[in-house]
Amino acid sequence: MPKKLSIEKFNPGPIGANQAAIVFVHGFTGDLRKTWNQIPEFLQSDRRTRGWDLFGFGYASHKWFDILGIWTADPRIEEIAVMLAGAPEIAKSNYKTVAFVAHSMGGLVVQRALLRDPALRKRTTHVFFFGTPSAGLSKASSFKWVKQQINNMDATGDFIKELRSDWKKLRLDTKPTFRFLTTAGESDQFVPPASSLEPFAEEFRRVIPGNHSSQIHVTSAQAPAVKIIVQGLTEGASLAGPRNSARVAVEAGEFQEAIDRLWPGRKKLDDGGATQLAIALDHVGRRDEAIEVLRDRTPEGTDVLGVLAGRLKRRWLLTREADDFKSALELYQRGYNEAVANGDHDQAHYHGVNLAYFALAGAKKDVTTARDMATKVLDHVQQAKNPDERIWQLASAADALMILGRVDESMGKHREVRAMTPDPWKTLAIEEQSLRVAELSGLTKSQAQQLADIYEGEASAGAGLTGS
Repeated sequence: MPKKLSIEKFNPGPIGANQAAIVFVHGFTGDLRKTWNQIPEFLQSDRRTRGWDLFGFGYASHKWFDILGIWTADPRIEEIAVMLAGAPEIAKSNYKTVAFVAHSMGGLVVQRALLRDPALRKRTTHVFFFGTPSAGLSKASSFKWVKQQINNMDATGDFIKELRSDWKKLRLDTKPTFRFLTTAGESDQFVPPASSLEPFAEEFRRVIPGNHSSQIHVTSAQAPAVKIIVQGLTEGASLAGPRNSARVAVEAGEFQEAIDRLWPGRKKLDDGGATQLAIALDHVGRRDEAIEVLRDRTPEGTDVLGVLAGRLKRRWLLTREADDFKSALELYQRGYNEAVANGDHDQAHYHGVNLAYFALAGAKKDVTTARDMATKVLDHVQQAKNPDERIWQLASAADALMILGRVDESMGKHREVRAMTPDPWKTLAIEEQSLRVAELSGLTKSQAQQLADIYEGEASAGAGLTGS
């Protein structure tokens, strides 16, 4: 175990080669490497977690007594948290996005570091705790005179009380700005589940086999602890292609940064700012707020109409509320009419292809109307002039071709989209829409699988056609 602060990179390659980093933080008397057994190795070998750099963070934590004022003492959790937050290896200049995996007292270190450093908190996208005494340890009160770190873990002490109070003030216990899971070992007697789980909302709690140590001493990539980390990191991502877990995490950090910047002045945003904020809100799970941001204004352009219609369409796909279907359809029609009147073919093809989709998705499937509009969409794409919108032009053409039964040409357009490596959220929107169109256009399961494979490769195995 380190005698002082130490941070080591687990995977090969220079620091900062990737944009996302996972930092492992050990607990009381733990070790930078040994605590984690084979977990970092399994993450490195898993294709789903490619694109992340892995670090171990270590600090002095010994079993012997602290001799305050006479000789030496291990640092308090507060000092360790300062060191973690300020570690230059994981600074923003090296990594846009950071994820933390912590065991035992390491989870308290991470919590205090995130509270102390708002900038670190904003670019943190994932936090995983294993056996962390977030509510403190009642047994620690009998030994708190022995070590500062044990004193910090006292359930009745000032450190735990302030930590829980500060965490709650930021609503991180119920609405964290990062993906969060806290895990208890079912037979952990050192940190009772009540301490590791109950300070947080039920949706963030997990229980896995093992005691305080064995829950993370794994020998298989199928171990529950490994699965929790991998599934948490890759939720919403794909195995291959533009939506790998690291790119999705970096994008999530960028969305949160946009929300922090634009949300305070949301009532005064121009159309560009409002659409940027709405897209960011939608992709961090705040769709209703995204819709309100756009509805609380008088749209000055067809782009806002399209973004608002898109949020309503996505909500309709989840809830099947007729009013959302009707409102989205009306907005797309209005946007299409205005775009055609203005000769704006880039907006016309976008609104048009959605009108074609709605003609197929309605209660009375209207193939003739859908195909008539798809033909117009191809014409609009042909006349579109904005090179910055090339991805959307290709996506609209691909869906229009599919509606017209020209499947091979449609697949070719999708391959062109994939070759451009669009942002993860754009890739997801294009893929999901294309799979819906494929289903409504009568493509076989084999053809739909071929389409999904263009964007995800092996990750698409078994993918459905009606994702939201």
